[in-house]
Order: sequence, then structure tokens, then C-alpha cells
Amino acid sequence: MLSATHLGKKYRGIWALEPLSLQLNQGMYGLLGPNGAGKSTLMRLLAGLLAPSTGDAVINGLSVRSGSNVRLQIGYVPQNFQMYPQLTAREWLRHVAKLKGIGTRKEQDAEVERLLHTVHLTARADRPARTYSSGMVKRLGIAQALLGSPVVVIVDEPTTGLDPEERVRLRNVLAELALSSVVLLSTHVLSDVESSCGNVIVLGNGKLHYKGRLAGLAHFAEGRLWEWEASHHEWQAIAQERLLAARKTADGVLCRVIADEPPSPYAAAAVPSMEDGYLALIGSLPDVNGR
Repeated sequence: MLSATHLGKKYRGIWALEPLSLQLNQGMYGLLGPNGAGKSTLMRLLAGLLAPSTGDAVINGLSVRSGSNVRLQIGYVPQNFQMYPQLTAREWLRHVAKLKGIGTRKEQDAEVERLLHTVHLTARADRPARTYSSGMVKRLGIAQALLGSPVVVIVDEPTTGLDPEERVRLRNVLAELALSSVVLLSTHVLSDVESSCGNVIVLGNGKLHYKGRLAGLAHFAEGRLWEWEASHHEWQAIAQERLLAARKTADGVLCRVIADEPPSPYAAAAVPSMEDGYLALIGSLPDVNGR
């Protein structure tokens, strides 16, 4: 449904996102990468909110910048979704539906009620937004993005700052959307990706470094992941940038480390997870935080 060909963006001669090509079909994709990796730039390019320096993004053969009809097929939820705090959820969604030019007033009202039910806000729909929790505001942001039944939904950090119950509720809403749409989920919470996404895209330093199945990420840590119980003295000497996890035990510290060679005579090879592979990949990139 959504594809990008040689899509890239430059600012003052420097690539914020080097040209990349990808194709996204129905389902949920996790977008991963450290701060400054180019994730926000990619999302804004795919949503048609930013003019590319090269290439284009298309939905079913039409450029995302070709007109309002195509833009209605895209739902975009920024990380910091904002609305008028004095409005209720129902009032806000009616306002946005009118701005988008969705059908008649009767059709708009029906769409608003459908989406309030989808994001589980019907019971609170007539309360001012200033009384909403962070999770409710984020669900409302998703609802307004879904007005007009877009075929592509792009969501930036939807679960940041939410409690576990609200995170699960929001992930379930997105998972249901992915049954009929392309959902691109940008997040730093790897557990959200692991529980919801079959495919992932990894950016770093403005470049595409991986696109594929979630399970394939573990490959980047194969043969480089070590685990052993270190003494307190040995643990303090371990280079902290290589340390993935450390857990105190009765006799020392259980360490999990990424390294090309065993970091200790007692270290044994461990089976990597998706998170281990992602951290190994990101850790191998030069100057990850320099952009």
C-alpha cells in the first residue's frame, strides 16, 4: 500500500535522511533508532508533511503530496498531540471531521461515534479534554487520525509515559487497525514492538540499516553475546558501553555483554533476543548520537 523510492531529505547540504527505498504492506511495522536517527524525518516524508529532497512516497500509486484525496488516506499522530483543552472528545472529533470534509453532518456524527467506540472513549466523550489522562489524550489523537478511514496510519511514540494497563490498551487499538491498514509505529519501547510488530525498520545516523522480520534482529548479536557471573571487582572493570544487563546475585553480578571475544574466561555464549540484536546493531554504528 505504501512505498518509498529513493526518498531522502537534506538540510543545508547535510542528509537528515539519506535516500532509501522500502515497501510497506498491510500490517504493523516498528520504526526503531536512537534520537537523531531520522525517524521523525521519515515519518513526516511518508505522511506528506515534508517535501523530500529526492525521491517520493506513494500510496497505491499516488504521491502522498499529490492532493487532499491522497492525504485523507493518511492518518498521522505526532508524539505531542495537542488540542483545545476546553473541548470534549466528541466536539474535537466533530471539528476535525468538518475540517477534513468528511461527508454530511450525519455521516460525520456516525464516524465520530464509531471512532469513540474504537478507542474506548465513549464513556468520557462529553468531558473536557483537560480532565483526560495522558493515555486518553493519546487515544483521542489516534481517533482524530482515523477520521476518513485512512489506509496508512503513522504513530510517533504513542505509549511514552503511560502506565502498563494504558499501554496494553493502546497497543490493542493499533493491532486492530493493522488488520486492514498499514501501521507504522515509532517507539523507543522495544517491548511494544516485540508484542505488536512482525516487521521492523531500523534507522541510525540518517541511514536505513535494517528492514525485515522482527526475529531477524537477533542475528546481529549471534556469536557476540556473552553471559557470566562476575565478581564485584570484575564487574566494575567492564566497559559500561558493552554491558547490556547486570543483576546482583548472592555471589556477584550476573553480566550480559556484547563483545567480539569472550570478555571473561568464565563467559559463555548466550542466545540473543530481539533487543540484544537491536542494541548490537545500534552499538556498531559510528557516531550514533552525532546527528
